[in-house]
Order: sequence, then structure tokens, then C-alpha cells
Amino acid sequence: MFLCRCRIWIEDSNGYRIAGDDSYRDCSARIDENISFPDQMYTAHAKVEGSFEKEKVRGPFNENTCFSIHGSVDKWKFDQTSC
Repeated sequence: MFLCRCRIWIEDSNGYRIAGDDSYRDCSARIDENISFPDQMYTAHAKVEGSFEKEKVRGPFNENTCFSIHGSVDKWKFDQTSC
């Protein structure tokens, strides 16, 4: 993502944030981050600051998985990828 700020976070099955970003950060460079939390059902959420696109939600999951966030401020994708 070029000159973009984003946030990615994890919520449990009750909608409570259990891991991830509290605020926006630079997403213009590749960032590999491992987020750890107890084994449970979860959903992954992503939002790009200043974008007219809505928050994107993936899941539910109950296993390790990887995601990629890419694109531009108003045309971005949040995809599950192979680890």
C-alpha cells in the first residue's frame, strides 16, 4: 500500500478485541507480524485511514492463518493468504 495508514485487529466470538492494533500505523512497507492469543474462534478486521471503503472482516477462524492488506486508500483488499 502506497502512503497508507491502516490498522488490523482480532476480535473474539463476542466481538471483543483480543489482539492487534489500537491505532493506525504506516502500511506502505511490507510488515510481517505475528499476533498471539489463546486458541478460540476469532475474526480478523482491517481498516485503512481516510478510505471511503468500509472495514473488512474475515472469518470466523479457529486456527493459525495469514493475511495480506494491499492496494491504495480507496481500493484496498484484505485477503487470507498461505503462511
